[in-house]
Amino acid sequence: MSMKSVRHAIVSNDGKRMLGIVSAKDFMNYLGGGEKSRLMEQLHGGDILRALNSPIAPIVNKKPITDSMSASLPDLMAHMAKYDIGMLPLLDAEGLVWGILSERHLFRLFEDGQMFVRVSEIMSKPLISLDSKGTLLDAMRVMIKNDIRRLPIVNEGELWGIVTVKDVMNFLASGYIGDVINKGLCQYILQANISKLTTPNPKTVSPDADLSDAVKIMGKHNVGSLVVMSASKPIGILTERDFLLKLPKLRGVEFMTDVSRNRVLVGRIHF
Repeated sequence: MSMKSVRHAIVSNDGKRMLGIVSAKDFMNYLGGGEKSRLMEQLHGGDILRALNSPIAPIVNKKPITDSMSASLPDLMAHMAKYDIGMLPLLDAEGLVWGILSERHLFRLFEDGQMFVRVSEIMSKPLISLDSKGTLLDAMRVMIKNDIRRLPIVNEGELWGIVTVKDVMNFLASGYIGDVINKGLCQYILQANISKLTTPNPKTVSPDADLSDAVKIMGKHNVGSLVVMSASKPIGILTERDFLLKLPKLRGVEFMTDVSRNRVLVGRIHF
């Protein structure tokens, strides 16, 4: 998952028939961030090294939400919104894996023309954040408890950086972790300061900006979220999922699919 820079992986024995799905949040939950950590205690006595080297079967979702490769794009978007999921496996007529559709795929279809919708109308608030003195385990617990994948890091109330579930996966797959394990210090992995995996200077946007401006910023920098800033203070966060889940519910906002251009047009047609 770290090598492919993805948050989800389809589990299969033959590369065709799906046995389930495992996500980055499943790993965080299992390693100490949530209720699945009890399972790690039962299976491995809390030994992180044993857990990292054990089969993934205990954390695989064996009954994931799926859809058909022949379904229309609006129906697929509605299906993902209904179940609040970020990735949807697509199966062929024989039930074999044909491909996947993710919220990142959908977001890239958004036309960046003016939408007449302000960032403040769909952003997530109040901002859930972590102090820069926190640890990896602290971040995992906050992300699992609040069901979020991106966690702004603050220092004395000022925006300092951001950590995502991908950052956590990359950190756990890094050479640093290998060195820690080789030194017999794996019990300290989850106590690593959050600074070791924080991305500094995250991209930001004003709450009064049109969503089209946010789409441009996110597309230009290839990021899935923007921290919303007001008077130099972080007040919320705007994510790809906010676009998919909240935009369709706003008064006067319409979605139109332009199949010829492979684009999704969004705009407020009345107030």
